[in-house]
Amino acid sequence: MERLRAAKILADPGRIFRQARCPGVSPGRTVRAALLVPVATALFTTACQPGVSPPGAKASASPVEPSASPVNRWGPLAVTAPQDGADTLRFEGTMRITDTCVYLEWPAGEFTLLVWPADRTTWREESRAITFENVDQSVVTVSDRDHVVLGGSGGAAEDIAEDGITIEEWARRTDWVAPPADSCSLDRWWNVGGVED
Repeated sequence: MERLRAAKILADPGRIFRQARCPGVSPGRTVRAALLVPVATALFTTACQPGVSPPGAKASASPVEPSASPVNRWGPLAVTAPQDGADTLRFEGTMRITDTCVYLEWPAGEFTLLVWPADRTTWREESRAITFENVDQSVVTVSDRDHVVLGGSGGAAEDIAEDGITIEEWARRTDWVAPPADSCSLDRWWNVGGVED
């Protein structure tokens, strides 16, 4: 059974992300980190495609424009209430910070919304950077276009739909401190549990 699941995942690289644990998905639909890490690492270590804009990005000469809105403690971050522990799946890519959303860009040019825990995350409006405290108390600050390795877990709208859950229902069930902006794509999300730059 496990070999069959592994073969399906390897035959469809997009399935790797879709199989990551996400809220509301039955335990039988998860991938062990031992399988996900080597495959995901292989998929996400190539260079990013230049010129691709993340969903919700405003067209401009600069990938990041200073926000014209009043100072917001969380800026463009989607933030959830603190969670016990952190999942240890690994996800690599390039940080993309827009005026309204923060994504991880995959080498293939796809974007995943990043969801940050409130107790370990700080938005730095002046530098438009994110400071994150890992569970080992190491502190990392990342900015737009930084290559990062993230720990955590994620999900995809199509996977929860298979379980009869709409993306709107998933969003309502999530314990948001700062929900994502309406312009942010929720097709894929990653709950950040660790950051390496």
